[in-house]
Amino acid sequence: MNKLNPWQVGGAMALTLAIINVICAILVSLFPDLIVSFVNAWTHGIDLTVLQTSKSMTLGSVILGVINVAVTGFLVGSLYAACYNLFRPK
Repeated sequence: MNKLNPWQVGGAMALTLAIINVICAILVSLFPDLIVSFVNAWTHGIDLTVLQTSKSMTLGSVILGVINVAVTGFLVGSLYAACYNLFRPK
């Protein structure tokens, strides 16, 4: 098995999560009730509708969210690749 490059895996994870975050923000702005219902199905009985707000998203909050998700994705992807390399067969 080949070694993973932590920079490449981190970058790929960061980009993937940033794209998903932007798509999610667009869908939430267009279909807020539908998205909450969709995500409610993942939570096994926890009612997320109580977390809905009448406050609108701002471009700044979306950009900050994308940056946060990308940085976290980069760190998680890099750590994953480093751990993978430790445990891969020699």
